[in-house]
Amino acid sequence: MKLLVAFLLLQLGPRPPLTPAETLIEPELLRTIERSSVEGPAVRVIQGSDAGAGEIAVVCGADCEPAEWALKKLGPAVRAKQIPQPARTIRIVTVEMLRGNTRAAIFVGPSKGQTLQVIRGLWSTAGIADEVVEVFARQAVGMIDARGYESVGQPRWEQSGVPITTIVPPADAGGLDRSSFIIAASAYFLATLPNPGAEALLSHLTVGAHARLAEDGRKAVAQMGNQQRAGAEVLIMFGQAIEREQRRMQSFERFMPAPVDPMLHSRILEMQKGITSVWTSMGITSSPFVPAAERIRGRGGEDLRVPVKTKPGGIAPLEPPTAFLKFDTPGIILYELANFIDGKRSISDIRDAVSAEFGALPLPSVVDYFERLGKSGAVTFK
Repeated sequence: MKLLVAFLLLQLGPRPPLTPAETLIEPELLRTIERSSVEGPAVRVIQGSDAGAGEIAVVCGADCEPAEWALKKLGPAVRAKQIPQPARTIRIVTVEMLRGNTRAAIFVGPSKGQTLQVIRGLWSTAGIADEVVEVFARQAVGMIDARGYESVGQPRWEQSGVPITTIVPPADAGGLDRSSFIIAASAYFLATLPNPGAEALLSHLTVGAHARLAEDGRKAVAQMGNQQRAGAEVLIMFGQAIEREQRRMQSFERFMPAPVDPMLHSRILEMQKGITSVWTSMGITSSPFVPAAERIRGRGGEDLRVPVKTKPGGIAPLEPPTAFLKFDTPGIILYELANFIDGKRSISDIRDAVSAEFGALPLPSVVDYFERLGKSGAVTFK
């Protein structure tokens, strides 16, 4: 028997380690998606098996070819039962179109440069799609440029709460094929949750949170200067970055059957608590991390009024305050100010959240903007 075991070990050898992408989608299924042909008629919709599970949107702007190739990789494979039918529908949509049951969106921007870019969503809608797309992008390309939000034509779906992750293909001969694989694999994984890779995704989320907070930490260190003294804006920025990653972890539950399993919910709470250790380990402050909703401000000039939308849906932006014009995208700042209106955050809370993302906004300018929204009838205050 010992000789047989030794023989088998020599023949088979140790199992090669999986790539991060193969921990999400089984290697055989992943190879099927990667090698699927893009010949044949266009596929705009891959119907899910559960109408109540929502949809995954693949959003195309001026160039829909990467999105079309992605669904061509999936559609025939699903019909031929080479890969299981997803629970959620995967649908190509335009920037003007949004269905109310969309769980996540992947936007394909115009190709440029030599490196594939993954642009994460806005902080207000931080979701698991950013992590998923980055994992599959590294499978396809290896070296990618993953960065925080910047405007490349993404749709502004007012108050939709739909996370949007953007892929900017490189302007080279292989960019289209690699991008279509990333879109196909990411959309399929999100459309099949919960699936065998769900447990691995939780681990990836923790690792990814620390990596993204490391980016924010370097920014914080630079802002503190040589003496490493953390001012109010540094504390606000890093605290909001932690809460952004906590929201991303929480968004995992949107893809789980209701009611969410108590053990899963408890694990996510532990994950959210675990990343707060970065707050003190960096030496930014010795005080324990406290969520923004529980902080006692105590600083002068705070505006604790809580804006509330007067009707569901988006808020038409007004003329931006003059102080916002120093930023490259004042329109996105106005969009984010509206995104953070939830009936719980005060004007100061919203100002802090958006300042952390784009740079310090003067509180008087933010107050003035909300007061103009109030006069227009878009919001009331409590």
